[in-house]
Amino acid sequence: MNGALSGVRVLDFSEYIAGPYAGQMLADMGADVTKIEPPHGDFWRHTSPVAPYESRGFIGVNRGKRSVSLDLKRPEARDIVARAVQSADVFLANYRPGVAARLGVDYETLSAINPRLIYCENTAFGTRGPYRDKAGFDLVAQAMTGIMSFEGAGGMPHPIITTSPTDLSAGMFMAFAIASALYQREQTGRGQHIETSLFAAGIAIQYRPMFAIEDADQAQREHLLAALRESREAGHRDEEALAKVSHRGDELRRLNPYYKIYETLDSYIALACLNNRLRRLACEVLKVEDARIAGDQFAPLALELGEAEAIGEEITAKLLSRRTEEWVAIFDAKGVPCGPVKLTAELFDDPHVQAEDIMLEFEHPTVGKVRMANSPLRMSGADTGTRISSPTLGQHTHAFLAELGYTADEIQAFERADVVRTL
Repeated sequence: MNGALSGVRVLDFSEYIAGPYAGQMLADMGADVTKIEPPHGDFWRHTSPVAPYESRGFIGVNRGKRSVSLDLKRPEARDIVARAVQSADVFLANYRPGVAARLGVDYETLSAINPRLIYCENTAFGTRGPYRDKAGFDLVAQAMTGIMSFEGAGGMPHPIITTSPTDLSAGMFMAFAIASALYQREQTGRGQHIETSLFAAGIAIQYRPMFAIEDADQAQREHLLAALRESREAGHRDEEALAKVSHRGDELRRLNPYYKIYETLDSYIALACLNNRLRRLACEVLKVEDARIAGDQFAPLALELGEAEAIGEEITAKLLSRRTEEWVAIFDAKGVPCGPVKLTAELFDDPHVQAEDIMLEFEHPTVGKVRMANSPLRMSGADTGTRISSPTLGQHTHAFLAELGYTADEIQAFERADVVRTL
């Protein structure tokens, strides 16, 4: 493919989701991404496998890559890495702090071999703070960054399990930083060290809850924290303290009937009006009166609690009177943002998905035909979206070592000594 990153060589030593997703994004832009895996493979291969060494999770974040299986604990493997780094542009890693140095693949070691190398690493919590040595995955990062409690809106914490927001956002930040560093290297001639974490990414994507106007918000935040401390010291659950403290964000969401999911006669519909012009259009369709949307500014707390709740109940009752398809047609005709709540199974053959080329289809060496989401990017001057499936473990080990200049006899010796592995 003639991608924007064609010619860029990436060594992807990462596992699970965040780092591999970054590598897949680079492959979608045309980079030559080689995934370096331990003898047992990326651990993500073994979670709910659909075939030996293959899982849906692994296939979903590793398309467009080659796979080399290498035992970094062997000194011969370190020589292979050193040779590969000489011609590499990018190195991806997600080791816990200190592990990369023990394996001889830390930034200091590798940048001494190739000063142009862009070394990008992701950890769970970063490398400097008191949490640096904690183990962690996306679920823990969601919990510790407040995502769960915010989504729970004052009730039980609500995890976002399948989408993995901190993993995927960290991967996107990594790919963005790598592209930026490649551009900067064109000016300076030197590579650099890039670092992010699931924890930092989880905080960064919360542009609303992780934002405070201190003159307006500090007192309420301190009041909440004091109530929590008092409750915990007394041996009570957090819910008891939260019930006694008003949460402005929770109140605004509860009293805003124009941005939420509603039940219809046959299923569900999403209504998403983010300005008063659109709210007035929705009310016109629903024949509902709401004094809060007369001007440009929406003030959910302007009405008495009972009045505001009554408007929400009226909208709920109106939407229950028709099927989702009917409501979508009516709202669309008026220009009101809305949509049916769909099952993912409905999207594989959705005509819009097909027209926008949002799904890919290709043959996987082990599991056969695979369909998965394409890159969402389209560029007028470059190809996007690799058409190559994820690799089997060690599928490209021989070819990769040959490219590095190793002879067939040397490669066989590596195999006999279990330095490398091919299935």
